[in-house]
Amino acid sequence: MAKLNGVKTLDMVNGEITKVAYGGAVYERVEGIVREIGNPGDLMLNGRDHKDLSVGEFYEVIVDGVYGRVTVSDDIGQPHGRATLHDSSVLFRKVSASTGPSLEERVSSAKGEIESLKSDVTALKGASEYKRIDADEAKVGDFVKFDDPPHSLTDEEYYEIVRIDSYGDPIVSDDDRDEYDASNRHFEVYRKVSAASVEAEPKPERLKVGDYAKVVNATDCHRFTDGDIVEIIGDRFGSPYNELSRRLTDGKNQYVPKHQLVRATDEEVAEAKREAEFAKFKEGAKVRLLSGGGDFPLGGFETGKIYEVSDNEYNHTRGKRIRIEGGAIPFNGSGCATPDQLEILTEEEAAEIERKKWAEIGREVGEYKVGDVVAYVDGRWFVNSGIGEVVGFGPEGGPSIEAVNSRGLKTSYYLEHTQINLITPVEARFDR
Repeated sequence: MAKLNGVKTLDMVNGEITKVAYGGAVYERVEGIVREIGNPGDLMLNGRDHKDLSVGEFYEVIVDGVYGRVTVSDDIGQPHGRATLHDSSVLFRKVSASTGPSLEERVSSAKGEIESLKSDVTALKGASEYKRIDADEAKVGDFVKFDDPPHSLTDEEYYEIVRIDSYGDPIVSDDDRDEYDASNRHFEVYRKVSAASVEAEPKPERLKVGDYAKVVNATDCHRFTDGDIVEIIGDRFGSPYNELSRRLTDGKNQYVPKHQLVRATDEEVAEAKREAEFAKFKEGAKVRLLSGGGDFPLGGFETGKIYEVSDNEYNHTRGKRIRIEGGAIPFNGSGCATPDQLEILTEEEAAEIERKKWAEIGREVGEYKVGDVVAYVDGRWFVNSGIGEVVGFGPEGGPSIEAVNSRGLKTSYYLEHTQINLITPVEARFDR
């Protein structure tokens, strides 16, 4: 699939395309790196001179069948993943479509129905079928099927194992009647069984869009691992072999073979969603406390005030909590909250709040003075956390903090700005 013809520009802002129409659907610009946020069916506007890609042309985002990541097919039909990493490539996502399914969607759906009918006809005829088994169960007489094989093998064809080598890898006879080591390519092992026995075994429950599943027996053909809980989100290609799935804990999308998915229990789904809620609170994020200020384990904290996340997997006596910093010092300045007690601030909101806080004392953000009282956390020099005083500055501007170290000795060390927080500016000290 080369550059797309028939893409029409619908809207532009400051000379940049923001909305296009293609194939009866409208696509809008989405900010971000294509490799990180792109999904199959999105469009990519190429903005840089890459080999075999045309500048200013649109390409459809697809999934690399070998590596399982998003890419585009260039003007000579080859995957061109490098372009999806460049910030000059712009992603467009469908926002509306024609009411009827496209020809491609109808063909894909028909293919799935045909495969199902083929299986039913085979069973009715009483012919032999192939049952997939684990690779470590393979023995002579079983069969191997390859995904994207070399020229000497046929895609989706079954090849009988003629021997097992000293490494435990199956060896087959290829189309040229030469021996071929199956471990050179991604492969699956099958055993021939009668149709009657296949019919007697319970068939796996079909998953549909919106269902939740657990990844099992994961292979390296995708990035998900055993135990990951995913939501089936589907796509317009409707592959009979894979399911487009979104991992609940981080929202990443990935094609996963259907045989590696089993229905997740309600408990597993609830736990994955809970983990996802905790994962949103990154270390260093600024948050607003919505409730619980002053109550254990948030003594020294005030509801409505802004604090900073230090740990989103803190093991508290009351269970998993998000640890925040910035509370009153008599309470050690740290507290623990649940996700529903916190609101994450945007970078802009956090920066503006920080700017106003420093402006109230007539300083720029992060401007310290000799005599300031600060709270610090240092595991290298002081090997503790506590209260200290700014007594000077190093040649690169780093403040020198005087405090009592873990051995009880009063000393001073240069610390990074990220290691300290202003408690009392020198102008407001009563002991001076």
